[in-house]
Amino acid sequence: MLKKQLKLLDVYAISTGTILSGGFFLLPGLAAIQAGPAMILAYVIAAIAILPATFSMIELATAMPRAGGIYYFIDRSLGPMMGTIGGFGTWMALILKVAFALIGMGAYLEIFFPELPIVTIAICFALIIGA
Repeated sequence: MLKKQLKLLDVYAISTGTILSGGFFLLPGLAAIQAGPAMILAYVIAAIAILPATFSMIELATAMPRAGGIYYFIDRSLGPMMGTIGGFGTWMALILKVAFALIGMGAYLEIFFPELPIVTIAICFALIIGA
């Protein structure tokens, strides 16, 4: 059994960091191109839309304080097959999120090193971070 050490603010900070980290550097530039000054309003609307899901995850983590996250919650409510599908989907989302962040880092560093392709820079970052 896990020892309950995280408070509401701790879980909220972890979930917010996970939600924001992948697109923190790349998305504002893309959003500014598309939305212009309304970008800030778009981010506020997105934050309001994500709050119920964030609070639901916090509630589930409080009600079922066990390791496993999404997999465990879905497994308990919908069965092992759906839990496996949900866990696999979460795993794939995290992989794609990391890939998106690495490509974003490559795109920004391409400004300073225009002779290097974005993918090469992203692979170098993956090797440095993963080593």
